[in-house]
Amino acid sequence: MANRILTAEGWTQRVRDKIGVDIAYLPDSVLEQPECITVAEANIIAQIPDYTAATGDARVYLEAAVVCECAVLLCPGMPARLPKMSQGPHARYDVDTDWTEKKKELAAERDGNVGKVREALAPGSVTTTNFFTVTHPSRRWCR
Repeated sequence: MANRILTAEGWTQRVRDKIGVDIAYLPDSVLEQPECITVAEANIIAQIPDYTAATGDARVYLEAAVVCECAVLLCPGMPARLPKMSQGPHARYDVDTDWTEKKKELAAERDGNVGKVREALAPGSVTTTNFFTVTHPSRRWCR
């Protein structure tokens, strides 16, 4: 199935750059699988049904949201793809990326981009409410 949002050449490198890995660890064949790009685009389209109306900056944010969604979908499998340790002639160090935390960061970035697209397509449709909750102390000796 052809891409619906990321149609320009180089989109695979954009996803790799977002995750921070080389082509050796994340080849184009993995990114082009329907489980990655097709599902990522479908997830974003589900949130922005009128995505075809996105132009200008809205289109930039739309593409960025899809790149982030692809990266989010790939994060759980990244520990199996990357080496646990790297070694050179004068140094040896552990590679310890917290992929669960990276997934949370990418999901937050994706949500921000989706919000920007939705606001651009329908101004006033995205509501932001700042609120707080007052609670009582939860110390064991106060119960």
